Amino acid sequence: MVKRILISVFFIVITINSFADSWEDPKITVTYSQNNEYALVVHPRYYPKDYFTAKYQRQYKQGITKDTIIPCYAVLYHFSNSDTTIIWKKYLVNITAPCEIIVSNDGKSIVSIDDWFSRGTKHAMVIYNETGEAIVDFTLKEISPFPLDAYERTISSIWWGGRAEYLDNERVKIYFRNQYDDVKERIFSIIHKYFE
Repeated sequence: MVKRILISVFFIVITINSFADSWEDPKITVTYSQNNEYALVVHPRYYPKDYFTAKYQRQYKQGITKDTIIPCYAVLYHFSNSDTTIIWKKYLVNITAPCEIIVSNDGKSIVSIDDWFSRGTKHAMVIYNETGEAIVDFTLKEISPFPLDAYERTISSIWWGGRAEYLDNERVKIYFRNQYDDVKERIFSIIHKYFE
């Protein structure tokens, strides 16, 4: 009886581990436009040192510690000759940080893919305009050419491929890959805000 229980527990642990995934802590990233005239620097959500300890929480409530969480934000830079100009600095919609970013050659839009620690859930594709405002924020269900159960899943994520590239300053090609290695592409018009 004990042997049977141990074997059952062993298989449950193996099953859980096979669907688990691991993520590194997000880091500050720099993404350049293809022509290298623009760069987007993304700062992931920041937690003060020891934020999750009881001592920190106690001190924070007492007003001893002033540091707090800084949401994910980005800064878009433009390079012209020897000058560097900040175009905008804004908070992003991501809880932690985007997984992928692409920047248009004219700096008038950026596209972010997924949220760190949770691919394929909220913010599967977000497009920001020339002032850093989110103009569209899609879930995977809203953009996927495949049914959601066609993708590989883990505890944290739906692994849908999640790759994008600019075709020109007004159109973005999104690549989807399901668990059977079928690939489909969709083209999104930034100006008209619809898929072609």
